[in-house]
Amino acid sequence: MGLSMPTPIRIGPNYYLRVRVPSDLKDRLKGVTMSVPVNGRPREVRIGEFVKVSLDTAKASTAKIRFAETYDFLQRYWAMKRMPVERLTHKQLVALAGAIRNAFVAAFEDEPGGPALWMNVLDTNAAARVGRVNPLAIGGESQKTAGLSQRFGPIVDAFLAHQCVQIHTDQRARLIELVVDSLDDAAMVTLRRAEGDYSPDTGAAKYPPLEVVRPKTSSPAGDQSADRLTFEGVIDTQVSNKAAGKDAAPMKDATVRKFRLAAAEFVAFRGSDLISTVTAHEADRWKRAMLSEGKLTNNTIGQRIQNLKTVIQWAREQTLGALFPDAHPLQLVTTPDAAPVASEDRTFTLDEARTTLLAARKEKKPELRWLPWMCAYSGARINEVAQLRREDFFQVGDDWFYQLTTKGGKSLKNRNSIRKVPVHPALIDEGLIDFVKSCAAGKRIFPPRSQPNISEWLRGDVGIKRAELAPNHGWRHLFEDRCVAGGVLDKARLYITGRSTGSSDEGYGRSQALLPGLATEMAKVPRIDLER
Repeated sequence: MGLSMPTPIRIGPNYYLRVRVPSDLKDRLKGVTMSVPVNGRPREVRIGEFVKVSLDTAKASTAKIRFAETYDFLQRYWAMKRMPVERLTHKQLVALAGAIRNAFVAAFEDEPGGPALWMNVLDTNAAARVGRVNPLAIGGESQKTAGLSQRFGPIVDAFLAHQCVQIHTDQRARLIELVVDSLDDAAMVTLRRAEGDYSPDTGAAKYPPLEVVRPKTSSPAGDQSADRLTFEGVIDTQVSNKAAGKDAAPMKDATVRKFRLAAAEFVAFRGSDLISTVTAHEADRWKRAMLSEGKLTNNTIGQRIQNLKTVIQWAREQTLGALFPDAHPLQLVTTPDAAPVASEDRTFTLDEARTTLLAARKEKKPELRWLPWMCAYSGARINEVAQLRREDFFQVGDDWFYQLTTKGGKSLKNRNSIRKVPVHPALIDEGLIDFVKSCAAGKRIFPPRSQPNISEWLRGDVGIKRAELAPNHGWRHLFEDRCVAGGVLDKARLYITGRSTGSSDEGYGRSQALLPGLATEMAKVPRIDLER
């Protein structure tokens, strides 16, 4: 049996990531200290035969999520280290400085602290510019360079590591000089916000987008010969392609991770990252190895196979048919059969719904407080409503609505998922609209990790352990059943849940003229009794 995908391991009370360093990099990287992300925060580790870092959790479900993030980073880091270091242009260095600035501004947007803090930051930055980080030091060019490196070098190094970008040693000092200016700019923006001024941040527009650096970290598939394409390179190119254009719909990070994960597992099994040498027999042996190991469900194994097929299809498209011109090499590799889970088993029971909504009432985090209620009274998926902004809510007459749209970088399952959803009276009574009005304009109401946050909360704090329940879709069937019980018109139910076909005779969604009628239908949906 070949190598299998590593998983979190328990050491003492907590789970850890422990991953073997690739054989071609082991000698070169041994002893190097690197920064890896764990739950979105950088952690320093020393590379040996393995990379080992605590995931800072005793929960298996949380460990799997954090492991995927860190493991995905390591795969990109290994790929970066296999590539030659190329000199970056001035434009690319400015783009990196701008990206550091924007990350800094975003980190303190909601809670900037007091003005005195940022005045002190600006003073310390100014001292570093003239080599006065150490009050006893005598100024000079060498002291200035040392001061800038001492204050800003760790920030630059951590960001480059997180982005998997390599730069020449002699360009690091130039990048630090650019970052000094960009972080001064960031501190000024944050100082204004600490003083209550949240006017638009126009300073970000002068920096080139970070995407101008990406071509230096991985060559597009079209620039490589088909026989040298790697899984990592193809995925990188696909991510870049999906993000290109004014009205692009970039791939979600979670979606990218699942493709990287499947590719990494297969590469570990076969011992090569080259796509051109993939055979159906290899993929079939990989499938049988996973089945024999018995750690994954048949459904999960099937998803791994399908994700692998998708990446190979991307490679065929990116090379315009130069790779595998006759047929997809895995077209005859079948996915294993799996016993289907009945829709009622994946749905919240009324008791589970009651328990969840009552628990949500006690929560302070926006996603835990409001998303279960919004999904319970709309049948929407968590990741649909988690993207909402204050501007997505609007009023027609006495009725409130919110629109689920792909505008502004949002993503939905398909075009039929675009819709305007009436706010159920139960949500009005709960105070949803008051909450929305209190939110800042122009930004997400709920955090990007809302879906995993809710899953962890539901399985942990709320205590609903039933394995068949699907937290992201579990409200959907319950809401539809409640619609039937309340006598909601079929066309209205299909439109509200995003299941409509989009044909013109369905009525809803064409204009605001029909929205009051849609609100009337929504009001028919019975409230979930929380008193039992």
